[in-house]
Amino acid sequence: MSERFIKAISTDEIAPGGMKAVELDGNEIVICNSGGKYYAIQRRCGHMNAPLDMGTLDGIYLTCPMHCAQFDITNGEALSGPVPSDIGHEIPPPFLGKYLQNIGMLMKHVRTESIRTYTTKLEAGWIQINIK
Repeated sequence: MSERFIKAISTDEIAPGGMKAVELDGNEIVICNSGGKYYAIQRRCGHMNAPLDMGTLDGIYLTCPMHCAQFDITNGEALSGPVPSDIGHEIPPPFLGKYLQNIGMLMKHVRTESIRTYTTKLEAGWIQINIK
């Protein structure tokens, strides 16, 4: 497959530790700045399709905003599945307890897939992404 780099954003548009969502040729992509090195990944989480640019980036580890699944932005590997939300020591009302139990049972059967990564390069202050 041949390379086809597309100019995405200027390096000035993304601070260190930041992320920015872009759409290139119909592909939803998140560009991540990890210590001045730029990575590009698919925008949607490999668990339940949440927008990853709304999550958090810690070095090369991106945490999904919806269920806290984690991904390595260098290779797209799913490092962990979702983390159940902690309701603390409170006992939920019976209807909520049953609902949460049902959701927990369903979530066990939803896998977290690794995400796609894209090759990036810098040219004249622009981040370019190979979308092929």
